[in-house]
Amino acid sequence: MGGAVQVTTLGLTAAALQRFLDAIEPGRQPVVISVTPVAGGYSRDTAIAEVQWAAGASERFVLRGDPPPSVFISDRSSEWRLLQALATSSGPLSIPAPRWFDADGTYFGAKCIVSEFYESRTLQDLAREHEDDLGQVRDEFVDTIVDIHRTPVDDLPADLPQAQDWDAYIDGLLDLIDQASRTGRDSRPGLRYAAARLRSYRPPTVPLTLVHGDCQPSNVLLGDAGRKVIDWEFGRIGDPREDLGYYSHIPVLPNVYQADPEAFLRRYREDSGLSEEQVNPEVVEFFYLLGLIRLYGQMMEAADAVADGESRGVMATYLVNAISYQYGTYFEIARRIGDKGELS
Repeated sequence: MGGAVQVTTLGLTAAALQRFLDAIEPGRQPVVISVTPVAGGYSRDTAIAEVQWAAGASERFVLRGDPPPSVFISDRSSEWRLLQALATSSGPLSIPAPRWFDADGTYFGAKCIVSEFYESRTLQDLAREHEDDLGQVRDEFVDTIVDIHRTPVDDLPADLPQAQDWDAYIDGLLDLIDQASRTGRDSRPGLRYAAARLRSYRPPTVPLTLVHGDCQPSNVLLGDAGRKVIDWEFGRIGDPREDLGYYSHIPVLPNVYQADPEAFLRRYREDSGLSEEQVNPEVVEFFYLLGLIRLYGQMMEAADAVADGESRGVMATYLVNAISYQYGTYFEIARRIGDKGELS
């Protein structure tokens, strides 16, 4: 939206949403009933809003905006374009419909996406209820991951970065690990070692696909209209096994991969058509390191910023322990995988 409106209140507030809807839907005479912040989430500010229209209907929406400087950095404009593409894709994936976008923060003080609210529960909630028998939840989650990876790449935004080929993409991720070892306030020789060891290991090639980037059951919603996937800020074109690797070490319990890795990967192979050579626990560990490196690099940058006296929110301080843990994990997994040598 343009810059004609004078903002007096910043953030995801009822007043900000009222100004926004008055500008984009003036004929419907909207009245904002409430805007309620949603707890949880590490990177974006989120709220649920209820709106009454003059014709009598009411709707609920999810507001997703940029907070002050935080640990994880992503671009709402890119996410908006991806959401628009996913909403009209011919693939099996479903998302809550994106409705409007405050592209320059005129109304909310920061870029903000407004999507339809989906009456639902998360797949992670279902996992907690069925912790003693996770088979159904596991299969539902794996099927969702495969739906993500089956999204036609041609349906995605043309400006979504895409590597020339699979080898170039993998080399780029390994370069990110190496770069992380050489930047920042502290020396990180363990990451340099990890990058060198991982270069000796090449899992079999698979086609590049849509990758969610934060693939976990908490981002899968179950409702009357089926399952829908949310939180696309790290969506990209990459190796689909990055989503498997990323989730494999998520510390939110119950973790349906950790409960039975072989059953999890067997279901994924059956759904995706990939082979056991392409998808197995060892390959998942390799892609855990590669799939995490973007976020891990941002975590280390945030910790350095805090050390320099900058504010990156409470999560930056909280994640210091996670940085140390991940550092040791990179070293250990790279040492173990590097001993295997090249597979292909």
